[in-house]
Amino acid sequence: MERIIFKERAITNSMKTEALYLNDAYKIEGIGTALFVEFTDMKVDKSIFYPTLFGEPNDTGKVIIEGKEYQIVDTIYDGEYIHLISMDTYPQGLVGKSVKQVIDWEKRYVHMRFRTALRLISGLSYKLWGVSCRVNETYDDRAWIDIEKPDITEEEITEVMSKANEMVKQNLEISFSYISMDEFLNRDDLKKMSIHETFDDEKIRIMRVPGLPDQPEFGVNVKNTGEVGEIKYKTTKARGKVSNRININF
Repeated sequence: MERIIFKERAITNSMKTEALYLNDAYKIEGIGTALFVEFTDMKVDKSIFYPTLFGEPNDTGKVIIEGKEYQIVDTIYDGEYIHLISMDTYPQGLVGKSVKQVIDWEKRYVHMRFRTALRLISGLSYKLWGVSCRVNETYDDRAWIDIEKPDITEEEITEVMSKANEMVKQNLEISFSYISMDEFLNRDDLKKMSIHETFDDEKIRIMRVPGLPDQPEFGVNVKNTGEVGEIKYKTTKARGKVSNRININF
């Protein structure tokens, strides 16, 4: 097997960062090992920090190494590994050492609620009209999503948002499982829903909400719809036409 040599340690190219946040989005702390360190950049074998990915922003927080804290201001995914970017330069000699990771929970939880709200909207859009949602972006205080339905009306937007808030009130349990890439490629519904996304994983993570179609989802979400809270929304008109972009907040 080909080996990749870094300054402080050799690792095989089959290693990838384990995404602890997908196993438990409510886990505030986690432990990993430093694989590579250079200035403010540290690559780890396990990460509790979510990187900027699929329209969802990265977590921030801190790591603790040998009793010293380093503020994490950015989290990056390079296609194989997650990098924890510190405000300050890491000292040399950290490779192979244990790294305690602590996320900013308030920020993470807001992202989880927004992410689930967007998935309710995208699931309902496919259920009602058989359309996908092209783009979604989550921020600390708002989020937005584009519904790929030509000439969508205000009445239709009101309908999908009303149904989304009904699902919130029902406090429905949300679950996740994995399917193979082959199974994903044989599911026309999943491919159509994720037509604007690209997955290179061997297994595809599937989100299930009662009453909605299955959806591929690699973000962090709440455990049940009730945690989302009331979804407030607005749309905009451009040149007298209703925009298919829905802006939401809580």
